[in-house]
Amino acid sequence: MKCDYIISHQWKVVLLVFFFSLFNIVAVADNHEASSNPRFPFASGETLHYKLSYRGLLTSMIWATLADVKMTYLTDKKTPAQQSAYQFELSLSTENYTKAEIFQPVRYTYTTTLDRLKQRTVLVEEVDNGHNQSHDFLWLDWDHHMTQLFKKREKEQENFGFLGLDVREVWEKDGELAIPAFLGEYPMLDEQTSYLIHKESGDKIDRSQILDPLSLIYSLRSLNFWSELETDKEIAVAISDDIRLYHVKKLALEKLTVNGQSYKGMKYKIQTDERKNNFYYVWLSDDEKKIPLRMAMDAPLGKLEIDLMKITEER
Repeated sequence: MKCDYIISHQWKVVLLVFFFSLFNIVAVADNHEASSNPRFPFASGETLHYKLSYRGLLTSMIWATLADVKMTYLTDKKTPAQQSAYQFELSLSTENYTKAEIFQPVRYTYTTTLDRLKQRTVLVEEVDNGHNQSHDFLWLDWDHHMTQLFKKREKEQENFGFLGLDVREVWEKDGELAIPAFLGEYPMLDEQTSYLIHKESGDKIDRSQILDPLSLIYSLRSLNFWSELETDKEIAVAISDDIRLYHVKKLALEKLTVNGQSYKGMKYKIQTDERKNNFYYVWLSDDEKKIPLRMAMDAPLGKLEIDLMKITEER
């Protein structure tokens, strides 16, 4: 199994499940209007810097750093309907790590936009300007209670000529649905074709509150996420075209060393009903900031860890 699978696929699952991304703000009660607006112990512009490391058979059981990761919180944003919104941004790059670059260069960014109450994910954008050259959008259309996936139009091979033996490259055809106006800002490709196409319709929205994996970590940081007696929460999370139920369980306060510094961190376990054997851990600092100190999970032939390196703030 190749390292590119670890970086691109497992990373999207990990980072997007905790931060995976992973990394959302949710109240479990199924009443959006009655939900309180989560309060966060940080301000717009806070950026958390991490390193993603792997240990396993592919590295002779030695920890090897594969990528830099950073996560930023931003206010004063807009939803597609031009209403007040918030964003969380996550980026991952292998550019500083030769071995990872040899297998597959990754320049991945994940941006999620939430409504003014920070209770509903509205739009998720994923871009990889590395090897994959991908650009995707997940739109949670709350007005029509549907999720829609859009992707960058790509070239595909088409057979033509005698017996179809000749091959040429053509643009993918349009999808089932038209591109919404708020995604129509990209320049047209040649032959007057749109940059994006509709990929598919996803799950129906049958809950009043749905988040995405990046926001999930921030929900843990919310000052009013946990009541005194609760140790387990159920959260609806949108990943690609699926809306899945995740369980977040508060475990115990532990001592850990991250980037040479000692911390006390509250450990949480995150898993989905669909894959109960796959779970992830995140440790938050045991203070008012509730900073994600470390994230960990099993990976193909080994383990992945994402450790905090530093915190910066942009004014």
